[in-house]
Formats: sequence, structure tokens, C-alpha cells
Amino acid sequence: MNHFTDLSGWNAIRSQREWLFKAEQPPGDHPFGAYFTTLESGEPNLANKLRIPREKLAYVFSFRDRAPSDLSPLNGGRGKFIFFSPQDYAVEEVRQLANRGTGL
Repeated sequence: MNHFTDLSGWNAIRSQREWLFKAEQPPGDHPFGAYFTTLESGEPNLANKLRIPREKLAYVFSFRDRAPSDLSPLNGGRGKFIFFSPQDYAVEEVRQLANRGTGL
């Protein structure tokens, strides 16, 4: 699972041993939550597919979700690759895979 963010988000999340992704109200008619995707940084037209500003693709956190998944798919077709938690979402160290700049 991946979470894309900008520099300020990256610094805030990586400053903690246990990553905490804050739930918020996104624009449009989407549920309150913390959002994640299975898409990778090399995906063509990634910002358009995720409907986020391009600057939010600068950094990515990658982790394993719980099995069974504790994340809900977004309603509609984008639920194939966009998932969310309706509350703040913590990722303990054992599930963390990487955090890095994407070069995008």
C-alpha cells in the first residue's frame, strides 16, 4: 500500500517511529479519511488517477496493510486502487517498507 504526500507531510509522518496518517475531509464527494493506493510512483497519469495535485506525488510511504485488510475501497471504479481508513491510520514499524522521494 502507498501513501503519496508533499514535503511537509513527509517530514511530519517520518518524524515518528510509528507512522500516523491523519484522516481529513478531501475535496468533492468523498468520505472523511486517510487515503492510500496500490498504484506505484511510475504509474502513467498518476496524479489524474488519484485526483491529487502533482506536488503531492513528491514523496511516498509504502507499507503492508493488515490481513484481512483494515482499509475500505473507495466506492466506484477507483476502489480497485484507492483505499481509505475513516480515522487516523497508524502503521507500526514491522509493517513499514519504505519512505522516499519519488523524483516526480
